[in-house]
Amino acid sequence: MLVAVVAGVVLSGCSEKQEASDTVPTAAAETTDSLPPLGPKDFPVPDEARTKDAAGAEAFLRYYVELLNRQRELLDGQPIRALGPDCQGCLRIARTYDETAAAAARYVGGELSLNDVTEPRLDGDEATVGFGLRQAAVKRVDAEGQPIDDGLPEIANIISGITLAYSAEVDSWLVEALDLG
Repeated sequence: MLVAVVAGVVLSGCSEKQEASDTVPTAAAETTDSLPPLGPKDFPVPDEARTKDAAGAEAFLRYYVELLNRQRELLDGQPIRALGPDCQGCLRIARTYDETAAAAARYVGGELSLNDVTEPRLDGDEATVGFGLRQAAVKRVDAEGQPIDDGLPEIANIISGITLAYSAEVDSWLVEALDLG
């Protein structure tokens, strides 16, 4: 859902003729049609995931799961850290992706998908969302495609949760805690 703010303009007429001003008024604040960019340039956090309401919290969760999938393929943990700077679970995932890249390894499989999402619970600047997560079978392989470990089989429903904190500084939710099972 895209949230648009519509400002009303009140016009009042004057009965007297007035001369045009030589100066251009300065704007008190710049306005824009969209929020400032957040997230990877080619995969930014969508505006609907940045509203401070239940719908925004759920949209952010959905975006974040897709970001985890994307970054697993790219093996770049920075975007995960940027959107969850104080989230220990997020930092662990980001570190794992970075270490896998440094080892010239990669993941085969492992795509995450949401099964069920509960109605987000809002409390001030915080939102908590419970969800079920399906993880496809996954294994890490080296540069030649040889398995590094035994991997994991498909997991149909990992009972999970996320706590988001709304940041007025970036006009978005950020991940405070992530528990995947």
